[in-house]
Amino acid sequence: MIQKKLTSRTFVVLVVIGGLFLMPFLVSFYILHILAMVGIWAMLIMGLNLVGSMGYISICHGAFYGLGAYTAALLTLKAGTPFALNLIAGTALAGFMSLFVGYPAFRVRGHYFAITTLAFGLIISLVFHNWGEVTRGDRGLAEIYGPIMDPMHYYYLILLVSLGVLILTHRVLYSRFGRKIRAIRADENLAEQLGINTLRIKMIAFTLSASISGLCGGIMAHYINYIHPDLFSFAHSFSMIMGMIVGGIGTTLGAIMGGGVAMGLPELLRFTTDARYIVIGIVLILVMLFMPSGIIGTIYEYRRTKKGD
Repeated sequence: MIQKKLTSRTFVVLVVIGGLFLMPFLVSFYILHILAMVGIWAMLIMGLNLVGSMGYISICHGAFYGLGAYTAALLTLKAGTPFALNLIAGTALAGFMSLFVGYPAFRVRGHYFAITTLAFGLIISLVFHNWGEVTRGDRGLAEIYGPIMDPMHYYYLILLVSLGVLILTHRVLYSRFGRKIRAIRADENLAEQLGINTLRIKMIAFTLSASISGLCGGIMAHYINYIHPDLFSFAHSFSMIMGMIVGGIGTTLGAIMGGGVAMGLPELLRFTTDARYIVIGIVLILVMLFMPSGIIGTIYEYRRTKKGD
């Protein structure tokens, strides 16, 4: 019975992956662009999910996203270094900066942690806006061309990287390390009494999460060939949090759905102009009222309840 379930689940996964690889031949370039951006946002939320699974809310992941984007873009424009190296540099800088944020921030808990990360995000946003000699301020950076020029090839790159991040975060969340993460969320004081080095676990998860955001920033900068400070404001951090909550904190599929909600839903509602934000707000409120565990989290809870019956 178990083998049959695994076989059917594997078959569904393979069909979905196969469908995604065939998308460039089935949809317009506009839909392909939306799918590519959904992939980037899904990765952002997968990374943020590592922090959310500990019961913490980070409001500075937009800053890590921006650090990766500006680092990769500036290396391309100023140094002409290889594309892969630029992505690695952006990923590394975001991860490195997370150490300076996470160490003091994790000394406090709850809303104090959120406020600390918000402060860092605002500082980085001010740097992007005002350090004109480097970031060009509100003019942004343009003509960020990498070796890949075809949108279809970028779609495949984003799809492959997304699958890699999906596998990585899934294995982390459902490993021994992941059990420690969930123990921190359940009761951090008890986890410490049981011998878990909670600060170490939190720092590793936070750094990995920030690094994923930096990687997404580098890919996005080269994909759209232009970046601006407004693309990495704290409002984008809130959008990531919204996607994580709607999909379901601590669930891999929830992160993918969250990427679709945070990026795909606004695009699909673009014809409504400013009214789309009202619709998105209503969706968020309804999910929080009737599905506090998120859409995927609620489905998982329902399935566990049915098995218990």
